[in-house]
Amino acid sequence: MIYSYSRLDMARRSQCSSAGDNPLDPSYLPPHYREEYRLAINALIEADLEGYYGFLHEANVVDFLSQPEIEYIRCMVKGPRPIAQLDRRYIIGDGDGSSDTYWPIQSDLDAPGLDLGWPQPHRFVGPTEITTLVNPSAPEMPSIKEQVRRMIKNAQQVIAMAMDMFTDVDIFADILNAAMRNVAVYVLLDELNAHHFVAMANNCKVNLDEVKFLRVRTVSGSTYFCHTGMSFKGQMTNRFMLVDCRIVLSGNYR
Repeated sequence: MIYSYSRLDMARRSQCSSAGDNPLDPSYLPPHYREEYRLAINALIEADLEGYYGFLHEANVVDFLSQPEIEYIRCMVKGPRPIAQLDRRYIIGDGDGSSDTYWPIQSDLDAPGLDLGWPQPHRFVGPTEITTLVNPSAPEMPSIKEQVRRMIKNAQQVIAMAMDMFTDVDIFADILNAAMRNVAVYVLLDELNAHHFVAMANNCKVNLDEVKFLRVRTVSGSTYFCHTGMSFKGQMTNRFMLVDCRIVLSGNYR
């Protein structure tokens, strides 16, 4: 089951995060939610750029969206879903499809759990070591890609990867080799870019269904609904890799 939250939920979480704090305290953090942002996004969806910039001017609000974000919203926005497709049992409120409404979205089938297994939790002994890698790498340091490939090669139990876009054939070959060694490999991809991964696998003549110890899943960002029922999905932009529940690499390694 995938749950999507509207801007109202963001407002509640933001306000709750500072609830009870003293505004005079130097560490006080004001709630980050602003109703003008939600209304500006609605204006962009409903009246395109003219409506968006017009609202910003009238409300005296700074342009808070970058150009790539604006273009993404314009490209991804979709019209209202027919009422017959909605599960009315989960609609809270008057059901008018506004951005103040919470809409769970259900898949036909539940995604399988960690069916390939997961290492038992263990206690760490000694200090945690943190290494910072940069690109281009320093002369005495490995490149980010080299470190990723070494981590995959040394994996013994599990590899868990999250990538917004996976098109690197060398890393793909490494995780296939790990899967052939009976290392459980879980790959989580952004739904919007998953077809690039599938195309890479097809070009490499790899049938993903035949790789026994590999599981590939997709996830999308939260879905934003405006009061007309128009909507768009966000993206997953996280990139990290977990190996044997002991080593984590986070950053731009794709």
